[in-house]
Amino acid sequence: MSRSIRVRSAVVLMTISEGALKTLLVRQNSKHWALPCDVIAYNEDLAQAAERVIREQVGVSIDYLEQLYTFGNSIPPKGGREIVVAYFGLTPSVLLRSDKLADRASINWFSGKEHPPLTGNHAAVLHAATDRLRGKLAYTAVGFELLPERFSLTELQNLYEVILDKVLDKRNFRKKIIELGILEPVSEERGDSRGRGRPAAFFRFKPEVFKKIKTKGDIFHF
Repeated sequence: MSRSIRVRSAVVLMTISEGALKTLLVRQNSKHWALPCDVIAYNEDLAQAAERVIREQVGVSIDYLEQLYTFGNSIPPKGGREIVVAYFGLTPSVLLRSDKLADRASINWFSGKEHPPLTGNHAAVLHAATDRLRGKLAYTAVGFELLPERFSLTELQNLYEVILDKVLDKRNFRKKIIELGILEPVSEERGDSRGRGRPAAFFRFKPEVFKKIKTKGDIFHF
């Protein structure tokens, strides 16, 4: 008796919001949620399928999308087998505006501590994506994908602390980042809304400078 194999594309879409790393989940039923996913069409490119899932289910387009891993070694005793080609995407929260995201009952953002039960192997997919992000944070500029074009050093440090789940020394962090020469000051400043406090200086990431750094092993190890 032959059994069917279904190949699906699942996307772990992450952002930094309210001081936490959050993942977008879609409600499956009254108990379970899932990553945005769909069956890959026979004539559809894998990356195009992931982009379509985001476009159709989330209603936005993102700039950073990377293939993560293929899941599907588990062979069920009954029924068809499912292969999940997983991608993970990163985007600043300020770019996440769509009508679909307004329906919080069916699609919503969750931090690691508040994740509801996930369907199938989606918990394993999410765990793998989080590990990949933490690993790449040390030697790539992937963290800047989660920031707006202009950001403060405090926002940058908060990003690393949230993803690495540890507190970083403010002085050492800023000293290392500035010495790398990958940030460019911008004129925009933002102070206390009540006129108190020193205005925050803003910066822009310079990818052209980062590309010229020859040795990138653990460049962002704090």
